[in-house]
Amino acid sequence: MKDIKIAARILLSLLVALLWMNSAEAQQEEVRVVKPYTPTLSSAQKIQLLPNLKGEIDYTPPTFTYELYQKRYDSQFGVEPIRAARMVKMPLKRLYKSQLTMGYGNYVTPLVELNISQLRSRKGTFGLNIRHHSMNGKVKLENDLKAPAGFNENKAEVYGSRFLKKGVFDYSAGASYNSYVHYGVDPELDIVLERKDASHPYFTAEGALGLHSIHADSFHFNYNADLDYYYFTHQFEEAEHGARAAFDFNKKLRVIDIAAEAGGAYYGHYPEWDTVFGNHTMFWLNPLVAKNADEWKLTGGFNTYGEVVDGVFTIHFYPVATFEFNVVKEVLVPYFGVDGFLESNNARSIVEENPYVVPVLSVKPTNHKLIGYAGIKGRISDRVAYNVRGSYSIIDNAYFYVNDISNPLMNQFTVVYDDVTLTNLYGELTVRPSEAWKVYLKGNYYSYVTQVNQDRPWNKPKFDLSLQARYNMGNKILAEAGVFAIGSRYYENFDPTSEEKLPLTIDLNLGLEYRYSTLLSFWARFNNIAAQKYFLYHNYPSFRFRLMLGLTYAL
Repeated sequence: MKDIKIAARILLSLLVALLWMNSAEAQQEEVRVVKPYTPTLSSAQKIQLLPNLKGEIDYTPPTFTYELYQKRYDSQFGVEPIRAARMVKMPLKRLYKSQLTMGYGNYVTPLVELNISQLRSRKGTFGLNIRHHSMNGKVKLENDLKAPAGFNENKAEVYGSRFLKKGVFDYSAGASYNSYVHYGVDPELDIVLERKDASHPYFTAEGALGLHSIHADSFHFNYNADLDYYYFTHQFEEAEHGARAAFDFNKKLRVIDIAAEAGGAYYGHYPEWDTVFGNHTMFWLNPLVAKNADEWKLTGGFNTYGEVVDGVFTIHFYPVATFEFNVVKEVLVPYFGVDGFLESNNARSIVEENPYVVPVLSVKPTNHKLIGYAGIKGRISDRVAYNVRGSYSIIDNAYFYVNDISNPLMNQFTVVYDDVTLTNLYGELTVRPSEAWKVYLKGNYYSYVTQVNQDRPWNKPKFDLSLQARYNMGNKILAEAGVFAIGSRYYENFDPTSEEKLPLTIDLNLGLEYRYSTLLSFWARFNNIAAQKYFLYHNYPSFRFRLMLGLTYAL
């Protein structure tokens, strides 16, 4: 079988060879096949000769000429003019010419107040205010007797302003007639005064003129000038005339800022009051310079006060300086300072502070010789701000209220004096959780050290504290709540067998207002909600729970 395959291959090879030979003879060429054809490519050889131009060639570059023919092209796009931008006026809140407030509460407490004002004008403003508020109830004394108490306040005032080219001229004039019932009779006497016998009226007539600049920035010369006068009388027996003139300015220079206050005041008693202190004239000049930088602020100057008392002239100098810097800008700002001033205690200001003083009481000026303070203020966030400060003061002729023992009823107060040092710690916290809520917390701690005459700082509290919260629901319902606390106070005790200290005072108040419309609103006020028994002064217990309801209407 193997031999047959070999023979077949040989025959096939011979047949192929014969066919090829016939083909070759037909082409008259001879081809011999030795092995399979393998194509090859010979390597290229570079020409090593470089081109060389011999001789000069006459070559003339071509010249081209261009001609532009203007031809208008009509665009199919149309341009529409744009209207010029202009300022849009903010909508003005509508004003009403007048507002009437009326209310009534327990203890026979009426309230009526009318405000009449001019509408918007380019020339100036004008207004009128009339007010009456009184309380006519009875208060239980320490001997369980009920005494007529309360007050009667009446006031009428006109005011206005005139707009000038670079300033505003202000004016006001008014009068008030107030009376307070001196009901705090010594409980040991077991008597009660009739209202007409215990009422003490105070009358004041006053007027004021002013002129101030209205520049928008501090690079201009900004100024403020005031001229005030009042006539004050207690019981219409003796009178006090008070006149005051003051001028202050500030100007921002390239390097520093300058400011100053200057003025004078006169308080005269007519006819001559039979007191240890007579007429008082004082003047002051307080220059100040300031330097501001991005991280700190420094001010420095001095206060100069001169006074004439009973023909004796005295001058006082007080250093003034403040320095504050940003540890963390607007978040942690420490500050330090020193100050001092002379305080005039005119009869009008004393009655406004304590309406139960003896008639025609004159009080010596208080000399705040030195006030040094240091504190930290800032903002924890956009909604929380704080301020903490401590101060140390040296004060001459500080006055304290004590019962007047020359009057057997002991229902009025006079003053005693002493030189003191006062340490004060003050704290303030403002929280705004939302646009509707506002919360305020303020507090003071006082530490008096009497130097010469008095055993204690009579009728001065150890501390005071106030917490207030305000809520505005869509400008429709408004609520305000407050808690006020006054620490215990010592009073001069002329009876060694009785207590010398007035207890802690806590007063809780609440106010509500419902705005029915922009014209009409209803309100309610709740005072001393817990009906606590506390004292205004020695022998002067306060009213208990008080409620007043009322309305406000714009005309």
